[in-house]
Amino acid sequence: MTTTDQMRARSAAGSRPGGPFHVLVDGRVMQDRYHGLGRYAFELLSELSRRQVDLTILYNPDRGRLNVGELLAQPAVRAVPSRVPVVSLRSQWLLWRSVLAFRPDAVFIPYHLSTPVLHGRVPVVSLIPDCVFEREAAAHGRSPFSVAYATATRLAVRSAATLATLSAASQQDIRRFYQVELPASAILSAGVSRRWFSVAGRPRPAGLDLPDRYILHVGAQRPHKNQRVLVQALAALRSDLPDLGLVLVGQPDPRFPDEVAGLTAALGLSDRVRRYTHIDDEALLGLYANAAVFAFPSLVEGFGLPVLEAMAAGVAVVASDAEAVQEAAGGGAVIVPARAADKWAQALARVLGDPQFARDLTERGRAVAARHTWSRSAERTLALLTSSVHGGPTEGERVV
Repeated sequence: MTTTDQMRARSAAGSRPGGPFHVLVDGRVMQDRYHGLGRYAFELLSELSRRQVDLTILYNPDRGRLNVGELLAQPAVRAVPSRVPVVSLRSQWLLWRSVLAFRPDAVFIPYHLSTPVLHGRVPVVSLIPDCVFEREAAAHGRSPFSVAYATATRLAVRSAATLATLSAASQQDIRRFYQVELPASAILSAGVSRRWFSVAGRPRPAGLDLPDRYILHVGAQRPHKNQRVLVQALAALRSDLPDLGLVLVGQPDPRFPDEVAGLTAALGLSDRVRRYTHIDDEALLGLYANAAVFAFPSLVEGFGLPVLEAMAAGVAVVASDAEAVQEAAGGGAVIVPARAADKWAQALARVLGDPQFARDLTERGRAVAARHTWSRSAERTLALLTSSVHGGPTEGERVV
């Protein structure tokens, strides 16, 4: 029987009594628009696909940089293509129809804004990755977008049987903004793929005009990523480190202005800063392998997966003091106040100028990264999904 025949047979049979646990997953976030969340979903589902669980995965065929073909070809995966936007009224209909067609035991939503309103038909585990927009609204005032986002999140909180998140920091933010207390079992922290631990010796990616030595940053072009502080730090270092450059990897977000381009030109650093928006995994691994230092200055995060990837790759890391970033770093990075450009320059100069300090930092970082596996993340996710079916924790207790 071909893989297609097997998929059709499973579709006809639905979730069979005594058969493998069957989960419907909204994997449409595995596309460029969803940046780190897309990476998280891809790596997690790749690990789940190798376990005793049947997955029906909705995915966008225009997925971009993530090579999900191998995942979708796994025998335990039923792949369902859809170009319906993740956040839309049509998305509700798509998920309703998928539940009726495939009869899963549970539904897993890696991005809470697509949580379906199923009224108890099947338990839904929905992940709130962060509260970035809520923090922005608290600091600078609400906008029509932030109001709409918070309203959609409250609907997801009411509709999901079980809520999850990526870090203890986000757990506290959810408590603060939505008065919901998530148990420790609902923290589904990210892992690091094994390939990140074996990048040593990789050549520089072909076709990229890289500086001789470079600070590497990986993250979407959004204000909360705080990339401008790295440009300011580079300006402070240029006289002492004339061969040093900055490489920024991440896609633009049309909702936000570009804070880096103008600052780079104003500080006369256009010849030292490289920006790459579409980098595949092979090139990205090469960038990590040849970086002099990795810098992650985010003001707020849900987790901070690039920090783990850099530490796994054996790159010394300088990171911000944002709660979730420190949580991900786990003592394996130099921590710097997020907005203090002078402190960033000092920390980067120390890593670049003290080889022994950098080696010690790298060893600590690799040890931290080794504790974060996708296997562990998959186990926790599967336990939460199973618990939701058997009447386990619901969305959490409301704080009085």
